[in-house]
Amino acid sequence: MITDKEKNIIYFDNDDEFYVYAVKPELIPIETDHVDKYGNPVYYTDWNFTDTYNNAINNGFQFIIKDENSQIFKHGAVSYRTITKPIQNLQQYFADL
Repeated sequence: MITDKEKNIIYFDNDDEFYVYAVKPELIPIETDHVDKYGNPVYYTDWNFTDTYNNAINNGFQFIIKDENSQIFKHGAVSYRTITKPIQNLQQYFADL
């Protein structure tokens, strides 16, 4: 990972490097307003982005994954388990000619 503070860009070599930076790999149970037929609360699971990723977003940083075959860039999203979330501020990588 390389940070260019003048341009507000963080560069990642590949999807794995970005994933470690952005995803907090922990499922969190979240209670809904619904109950099941026995009156028990219904839950679903979610995960969070890391504080580092959220802080970078709040500070206006852009992200570039320097892999022309990046699946995260292709889909504009990242997944943990079966939950997929969109990525903000993701820019396309252009190799130097």
